[in-house]
Amino acid sequence: MSELSFKDKVVVITGAGGGLGKHYSLEYAKRGAKVVVNDLGGSLGGQGGDAKAADIVVNEIRAAGGIAVADYNNVLDGAKIIETAVKNFGTVHIVINNAGILRDASFKKITDKEFQLVLDVHLNGAFQVTKAAWPYFRKQEYGRIINTSSPAGLYGNFGQSNYSSAKSALIGFAETLAKEGEKYNIKANVIAPLAKSRMTETILPPPVLEKLSPQKVAPLVLYLTHDSNEVSGQIFEVAAGFYAQIRWERSGGVLFRPDETFTAEAVAKRFDEILNFDDSAKPELLKNQHPFMLNSYGELISAAKQLPKNDLSGAPSVSLKDRVVVITGAGAGLGKEYAKWFAKYGAKVVVNDFKDASQTVAEIKAAGGEAHVDHHDVAKDGAAIIENAVAKYGTIDILVNNAGILRDRSFAKLSDQEWNSVLAVHLLGTYTLTKAAWPHFLKQGRGRVVNITSTSGIYGNFGQANYASAKCAILGLTKTLAIEGARSNIKVNVVAPHAETAMTLTIFNETDKNLYHPDQVAPLLVYLGSDDVPVTGETFEAGGGWIGNTRWQRAKGAVSKDDLVKPEFVRDNLAAITDFSSGTANPKSATESSMAILEAVEPEEEEEEEDEEDDEEDPLFVYGDREVILYNISLGATEKELKYVYENNEDFQVIPTFGHLVTFNSIKSQLSFAKYLRNFNPMFLLHGEHYIKIEKWPVPLSGKLKTTFNPLAITQKGTNTIVVHGSKSVDAETGEPVFSNEGTFFIRKCEGDTKTYGERRKFATLPFNAPNRIPDFITEIPIPESKAALYRLNGDRNPLHVDPVFAQGAKFDKPILHGMCTYGLSAKVLLDKFGAFDEIKARFTGIVFPGETLRVLAWKEGETVIFQTHVIERGTIAINNAAIKLISVNAKI
Repeated sequence: MSELSFKDKVVVITGAGGGLGKHYSLEYAKRGAKVVVNDLGGSLGGQGGDAKAADIVVNEIRAAGGIAVADYNNVLDGAKIIETAVKNFGTVHIVINNAGILRDASFKKITDKEFQLVLDVHLNGAFQVTKAAWPYFRKQEYGRIINTSSPAGLYGNFGQSNYSSAKSALIGFAETLAKEGEKYNIKANVIAPLAKSRMTETILPPPVLEKLSPQKVAPLVLYLTHDSNEVSGQIFEVAAGFYAQIRWERSGGVLFRPDETFTAEAVAKRFDEILNFDDSAKPELLKNQHPFMLNSYGELISAAKQLPKNDLSGAPSVSLKDRVVVITGAGAGLGKEYAKWFAKYGAKVVVNDFKDASQTVAEIKAAGGEAHVDHHDVAKDGAAIIENAVAKYGTIDILVNNAGILRDRSFAKLSDQEWNSVLAVHLLGTYTLTKAAWPHFLKQGRGRVVNITSTSGIYGNFGQANYASAKCAILGLTKTLAIEGARSNIKVNVVAPHAETAMTLTIFNETDKNLYHPDQVAPLLVYLGSDDVPVTGETFEAGGGWIGNTRWQRAKGAVSKDDLVKPEFVRDNLAAITDFSSGTANPKSATESSMAILEAVEPEEEEEEEDEEDDEEDPLFVYGDREVILYNISLGATEKELKYVYENNEDFQVIPTFGHLVTFNSIKSQLSFAKYLRNFNPMFLLHGEHYIKIEKWPVPLSGKLKTTFNPLAITQKGTNTIVVHGSKSVDAETGEPVFSNEGTFFIRKCEGDTKTYGERRKFATLPFNAPNRIPDFITEIPIPESKAALYRLNGDRNPLHVDPVFAQGAKFDKPILHGMCTYGLSAKVLLDKFGAFDEIKARFTGIVFPGETLRVLAWKEGETVIFQTHVIERGTIAINNAAIKLISVNAKI
């Protein structure tokens, strides 16, 4: 394949006077880019300024025939840096946020100035530079961004609370930029490099530094910023020729009934289950996830309410008697409920809120608890809050950093004030209060901190670049504090709650109102604040009666042992770099991660692993009249159509498209073809066509079906793969065939070897173009707003069809109807009109929203009925190239 070119691309690289930034600059220039080499020329600690560093790099580029200019501005003057690019080259295409400084100090000794300086260079500087470049990216519909995190940002690191916070914040920042930039072809990614630089050469031994050449980081950066790259919003670890994606992994967790039995004791009893990532015995709703957004809380709360009362027998007791807890932002919402819960467990609660905390205090005292009011602003007077607590109760034992504000705005419109104010409350407030409490924790040899993050911080969120950055920074801060506090019995954990409060009203829908009470989060916080909590540095998500643990998962990755690694290696091995199918790891510390990487690049030959077939037995698909009736009703059958809804009717039957459910409810359906693909991501899968053959007529009204799956054909088209996937379902007792299915799937950003694996049914491959004449049959089908919620009970629980937030994340205005529901609705009206059929094929060409109206048009051509399904309101076609094949003895003339 051709060499990756950056001809005429304009690249801005901050901190490019040495180390990684210098090598990026040289490599871009070699490949035709016009490079802005930014470097203030300061020391590693950020002092001073000297133009020499940037000039040396520019001169080297020019001497080699490249094009470059120097820029000496501070990254906090990001607009001036971008102005340099525009004045010299007319625009900017790529921004590498690489500038950095170190101000290492243990948390007990770090100064506010040292914390802020590191935050300014790494995070606020990246914000200013990217903000200035954003209008150019949008206008030209092209932009590439790399944010530079580090192992300290991923895992925390002793003495680097400031650095860990800033480097973690850059993850949430990039994840949000990726979401907001998608429609403009702006791609943002994060690298966490371990390389020889001014920052590492004083802390790593020479033999290790030998392997950590900056030249081996540059190939990943160049590939991720190239025209051909489609990856966005992802995180990569890179060092010494090792390249691997790292992603979030969420445990299936535990579901509790959200009633009076959901207590801290219930959490304590099942805490090990929350942390357990073995989901082999868990139901589908509680399987591990690798998410890019919040969990399916609608499903979780519905399921939680169906559970029996929580079994508290044998649960350990939890007490906070006489412990002093400070809870910020506790005048209302989550904080208020936390305060009441901590008081209920015996704590003396300092209720902080800069507005009005008196009502919370009054309610606690009325219930027999002990509480004290505090009205300081966490953004301005954090230390005074701790002083107030100590003055009142003599000490502090527990700190809950809960105070928060929202200043949501698209990144294009986000102001400096909106950015700074959110960081001040969430990040700096958390830092300041914890810093003030830390000496008391150290003196008494005990302390508990519960920091509040958000799923926006973990996964990024459109319109919340400020909030996501601040909340992700809290993750890095928490992990470092956990490391530093471990020796003194100070335990620090972080929770991302999902609950309805005044602050979240703007993002909750009407259907969510009164579902997610703070009581569903408070039991976890009480336990995390207790003496007996066994963990520190952990991240939890909670709400709707569910609690799960979230951690990092790293792909096996790819290793180049060449002295000179090129970006083409990353391009050609991207599937392996992003492959999580085997050999994954879950690093918990920077040391563990780095040692594993260095071990992977050792010169010993690696043994080739043999592919092992997945011989796991597929569960039987068992159904009876209940499943038949549910399916029929979900396709519009009414109480007047007894043949569809009453099992004792002499003509009781199932609409034959029921036959596809065996594939949609199987755990092996996707696995059977995914193993033939590289870089397969189910999020990029589109269901293009579906064919069903009813092998046994009439369709049995109950049974146990065993299904085998196999790909019929794989075709590679550019960066996309087309898979034709086949299945055969037989009666498990007699072996008699009942259904055959063929699904055609279009998978973006995927690779597979073009190959035919089996024969296709002729009817599945025929073109069924609508005849050029008036249809023989036209009917309309109104789709109730509740249709998708009903249809999903047949087994396809994809939140895209019911969760508005998830749907918006997938770029739909609201949840869409299942394609197979539209398929079945069309089949039912054709069945009623023309009679029985034993083959049906359709192509999905458009979406349907609940509340719209379908119009089915049909043309009878002998034993074949060709049909189309239109959406009246939007004038689109949802199903085309479709037909049924009638069973002649049952067909209606």
